[in-house]
Amino acid sequence: MIVLVLLALVGLPALFLPPPVWASVVLSGLTLASLFFLVASGLSLIFGMMDVINFAHGTLFMLGAYIGWTAYQNPRLLLNVIPLWLALGAGIATGQATAGRLPVSRSLYGLGMVGLGALAFWNYNLGKLVAFGSTVPGGSIPTPLAQEPLGIVFARMGAMGLAGVCGGWLLGRRATSLRRAGALSIGLLGLGILMLIGREPLERWILGSPADLRFLIALFAGTLAGGALGAGIEATLIRPLYARPIYQVLLTLGLSYVGTELVRVVWGPANYAPLPRPSLFAAPCLASSIGEWLSQGCASLDVLGRPFPTYRLLIIGVGITMWAGIGLWLRWTRVGMAVRAAVEDREMVEALGIPVRRLFTGMFAMGSALAALGGVVATPFLGLSPAMGLEFLLQAFIAVIIGGMGHYGGAAVGAMLVGLARAFGDYLVTVGIPLPGMVEALRFSPAVARASTVLIMAVVLLIQPSGLFGQKTRSST
Repeated sequence: MIVLVLLALVGLPALFLPPPVWASVVLSGLTLASLFFLVASGLSLIFGMMDVINFAHGTLFMLGAYIGWTAYQNPRLLLNVIPLWLALGAGIATGQATAGRLPVSRSLYGLGMVGLGALAFWNYNLGKLVAFGSTVPGGSIPTPLAQEPLGIVFARMGAMGLAGVCGGWLLGRRATSLRRAGALSIGLLGLGILMLIGREPLERWILGSPADLRFLIALFAGTLAGGALGAGIEATLIRPLYARPIYQVLLTLGLSYVGTELVRVVWGPANYAPLPRPSLFAAPCLASSIGEWLSQGCASLDVLGRPFPTYRLLIIGVGITMWAGIGLWLRWTRVGMAVRAAVEDREMVEALGIPVRRLFTGMFAMGSALAALGGVVATPFLGLSPAMGLEFLLQAFIAVIIGGMGHYGGAAVGAMLVGLARAFGDYLVTVGIPLPGMVEALRFSPAVARASTVLIMAVVLLIQPSGLFGQKTRSST
C-alpha cells in the first residue's frame, strides 16, 4: 500500500518532468514533510499515549516561531514579559502544594485569580516593547523608554504570583511535597528577578552577538517556550479533563483561537519577513558540490543543474534527526519503553508503579517542544503569519490520519506523503506539465494543491480505514 502511494506521488511525475525539475520538487516536498512531521509527531505521541486530540498544537508551532523570531530580533519583549509568567508558575506550584488549608469557596479562588491577573497587566503597554524598528507597528521606541521601571515590574510579578497561588488552590492539591514546591517556586522567582535585573545587558549582548549565535538562541528560546507551555497546559487544563474527551476537544479548540488572537494583539495582524539565515546558508553563491557549499556557505546548491536553497536541506536534516532520535529514544531507553507500554496498556503501567502522570506531562511537553522547534526552523524559510498555525495543524492532522492515529512511524510516513503531495500539487498549479501536442503546459486550479492531501487521505482511508499503520482496535483506557 505504502509503495503504491509513493510510486504514484514520486514515480508518475518523473515520467513527465525533466530530472532536474523532478529532483527539485521532491526536495521541496521533503522540506515540507519535515515541518509537517515536527507537528504531526507530537500530535501522534500525545494521542497514542493520552487519547488527547490537541487542536492547539498548531498554535504551539506558531508561538514557537514568534517567540524564536522575537528572541532574535527584539529580545527586550521576552526579557520583560517572561518574568511575569515565571511568577505565575511559582504561584501555581505554591498554591497546589498548600491547597485545601483554607476553608474558602472555589469560586473565590477563581475570582482572585482573574482579578489579580487583570491587575498584573493593568495599563501594561506591550506596544512599546514590540516597537523596536521602523518595519513593525509603533515604529521604533528606544529600550529605556519602552521598558517600565523595575519597581513597577516587580509589583506586577507580585500580582501574578498571587494570581498563581489562587489558581493553584483552584486546581486542587497535587501529590508533591511542600519542600519541593517551595524550591521550584523560589527557583522560578529567582530566575525572573535575575532576568529583570539584567534585562538591558542581556538585550545588548544578544543583539551584539553573531547571527549564528542569535539563531541558536532563537531555537533554544522557541523550543523551551513550547515545551513549557505544553507542560503547563497538560498540568493545569488537560489533566482534569481526561475522563471528558468532548471537553478536551472544546478546550484545545478554544486555546487555538486564543493563541491566534494573542499573536494578533501582541505582534499585530501583519506578516513578518523571514529571519536571516545562518552564515552556512547565506552567502550569495551557487555551490556545485556539498564540499563547496560547506566551505563557502552558499545559499544555493546545484542539484542536477538546478539551484536549490541550502537552508531547506537543514530543515530536512532537522526532520530526519528528530525522527531518528525520538525513535531510538522510544526503542532503547527505559522512559521510552514505559511510554510505549503506556500506549498499549496504561492501567498495567500504573499498576507497576510507574508515574504515568509525569510521563503524560513529559510527553505533552516533548510534543509541544517539537512543534515549537518546527516553528522556529520554518521562520527563515516561511516568515511569520498569524494563520501559519492553522495551516500546519491541518496538514499535520492529515499526516497523522494517513499514518494511523497514535503511531509514531506512521506520522513520519504520513508527513512524507503529505509534503510530496503539496509540492507536486503546487508545481502543477504554478508551472504545469507539458504534454505532447499542447503549446502551453497543462496547469491546474490552485484548489488542486490544497485538495491533493485530502484526496490521498480519502484514498488511504477507503482502503485502510485505520490508516497505514493504525490498529483497528485499541485497548480500553
